[in-house]
Amino acid sequence: MKLWSAVAAWAMLTMGLVGCGGGGGGGGGGMLPILPTAPASMSTTVKVNGATAAADANGQFPVKPGDTVEVAPNQDANWSSASAPADAVTLRNPDTTSTKWSAQIVNTTTDAATFTVTARATANASLAKDTVLKVAAGNARNASYRVFSTNGSQLTLALNFDTMSYTLTDGAGAVVTDAFVTDPQVSDGYVFKSSRISTPVNNARFRLAANTVVGAFPFAVLTAATPTFAVQPFIASNALVTSQAALAGTYNRLGINLNSSGRDSNIRGIEVTAGGAQVLMCNEVAITPPVNCPPASLMTYTVSPGTSPSSWRIVNVANPNDSGAFSVATINGQNVYLSAGSSPNGDVVFRVGTPQVAAWPLTTGIASDTDGTWGPIALDTTQFGYNFVRADASSGSLAFGLQPIGQPTTLNIRADTTAGPGHWFAVQGAGLTAVVGARGPNGGYMLIGLAK
Repeated sequence: MKLWSAVAAWAMLTMGLVGCGGGGGGGGGGMLPILPTAPASMSTTVKVNGATAAADANGQFPVKPGDTVEVAPNQDANWSSASAPADAVTLRNPDTTSTKWSAQIVNTTTDAATFTVTARATANASLAKDTVLKVAAGNARNASYRVFSTNGSQLTLALNFDTMSYTLTDGAGAVVTDAFVTDPQVSDGYVFKSSRISTPVNNARFRLAANTVVGAFPFAVLTAATPTFAVQPFIASNALVTSQAALAGTYNRLGINLNSSGRDSNIRGIEVTAGGAQVLMCNEVAITPPVNCPPASLMTYTVSPGTSPSSWRIVNVANPNDSGAFSVATINGQNVYLSAGSSPNGDVVFRVGTPQVAAWPLTTGIASDTDGTWGPIALDTTQFGYNFVRADASSGSLAFGLQPIGQPTTLNIRADTTAGPGHWFAVQGAGLTAVVGARGPNGGYMLIGLAK
């Protein structure tokens, strides 16, 4: 009983000291904690590419596409944002927490835009602060292209020169995104970065022409049993013909067919006639233009709109099972025939047809081939040369003489003068050069180059 009375007395004494500030502590509330007071207003600090930024006279922060912006509030915040015009400004690698908003700025247009980042206090939603970014126009080279790959696929390639990044989307919607860098060896060239590249030399490179990208990328090998990637050439365009009448022309067409058993080549002269409504080809062993084709060997295909405004379906009048699709790209002011995809027999195919022109000029350029190599090319009416680098860093060359194909013809396809079983055919036009291996030992080989 005495013990309980002593405990109670001590408790009362302690409470009395707390209540009156006793105990010599100088007052101040004793053991009760002092809670921080939330700021009465919302403010932010802004950094651009890691450096503190200041607003202009209009209260806006000037930024360029590709800049990384960080906004930090003076208290925990929730975030929202808006672009004006809508969807003009998008974000790359956005990262938001209650204490920070950051992203790389992308302007999808070639006009200036604004982007507003709003910080709203978590503790008091009535407290908010707008940070207005004045975003400069996007690079005029930023664009999306339709890719026709020598692996037999079509994809969409988006290039952004402000962020130096690319996005590649396949037909199933699978997306690959990474960076690209300037090519240290070619002044107007670029190199794709990719986790698919593990070799000493990265030959996934590209160059630009008007509305056109030509290069190579580590595409999926569609005929492989397990996921495999290989650097293969491609042509990409965002100037594909959507008017059927504009398809008309004569094309020197080289192609390759791929399946699980191997590779083969296809070389034809073709005509798109009748206002784009039909395609003519000659099914002779010798490469023969339709105009010189024996009637029994002339194949006629109807042309109709395909699965997109720039895709056109062709069907053999005599054999409806012989069908396919093609597009025509405008490259350097000329039409180029392009096709990539699956054929009715299960092969995957690629076709490129340069326009029929009388001239065969001296041409120099940069090329890639289906062996995964890359390097400079040069050709004229009598010679072709290609000095290349392999992915393992070794080098080599391919050189042969050129001559018109053997029979009188209007086709400007040239054949090699090499003795022996392996032969080559070359075409050029619209700034493109293409070389295909003849059927036999070199069958299924393809080189694509873009002139300097």
